[in-house]
Amino acid sequence: MAAMAVRWPLRVAALVLAALVVTSLLGCGGGPPSQRSSEEMVTEDALRTALAGERVEFISVVAPSFLEEARREMPDIEDEELGGVLVAGFLKNIPFEGIKEATYQVEVRGDKAVVHVWGVFLDAGGGEMNIPESEAVRTPLIKENGRWYLDLLDLKECSCRLRFNS
Repeated sequence: MAAMAVRWPLRVAALVLAALVVTSLLGCGGGPPSQRSSEEMVTEDALRTALAGERVEFISVVAPSFLEEARREMPDIEDEELGGVLVAGFLKNIPFEGIKEATYQVEVRGDKAVVHVWGVFLDAGGGEMNIPESEAVRTPLIKENGRWYLDLLDLKECSCRLRFNS
């Protein structure tokens, strides 16, 4: 009888755990999970890793062709240092320190895409800041080997044009 008393709570716990797993897989509304584009996910990964200072992880979202060129110009640089340089350059145009609620708009033209990000973000002090759609952060992407990556070359050219044409 004591063995049955122990098994019953374990069965209930297993059922509750299974229900939680199914619910999380289906999403809050009970329907299928929201479909997010790969362009949005790459942009979110780039922002998340850069803002968190995850230098080596940031490299994984940068276009391989850009990384190849960077390593050719700096052959002795370690991933941690290269990631730090790339993160610093990327964050120059990011006016926030954290993301609270972001909206993404994707424009694709062949193997190039631009993701505009706006919404509610966090400033350096942790306070909320709103970025309206009209001032959305522009994130350029490039498709290489069938996968989207951050196009730092486009970002660099855009920054130079803004700086010199202002």
